[in-house]
Amino acid sequence: MVYKKGLIYVLSIFFVFFLFVTLSHAFTTSGCEGDCKKCHSLTNQELNAILKKLKLSHAKVINIQLSPVKSLWEIQIDNQGKKGIVYIDFSKNYLITGNIVEINTGVNKTAETVQKHPIGKTDISKIPLSSALAMGSPSASKKVVIVTDPD
Repeated sequence: MVYKKGLIYVLSIFFVFFLFVTLSHAFTTSGCEGDCKKCHSLTNQELNAILKKLKLSHAKVINIQLSPVKSLWEIQIDNQGKKGIVYIDFSKNYLITGNIVEINTGVNKTAETVQKHPIGKTDISKIPLSSALAMGSPSASKKVVIVTDPD
């Protein structure tokens, strides 16, 4: 009985020590010594291969940079004239779309990137108008295009 209690005591101390050592590394703030690019990279070739897997091989990469959130790459792409921002995790297994908003400040970090590197406007000459409902003079100096999707 005493032997059993002693064994349980030793195993408990070992478990607590092991847990402490493991958790101390899991919650370090330095990560990649503060510079994620030391440990992680995403090349244009790798990104093009990822886009090809997602059937976006025609998309062109404009810029690759670290996102405001650790462990994500922020990628600006041009997909047949439609420019946007997507995020890919460091493991290169997940593509994320949408905005990153900093909770404490409410600042939209994706919008900040767009302001620094404008995505641009849609080129109206690239919109097919062959089956569009046209109103007014076709030779007017200014045109308005309204796109709807009733489905």
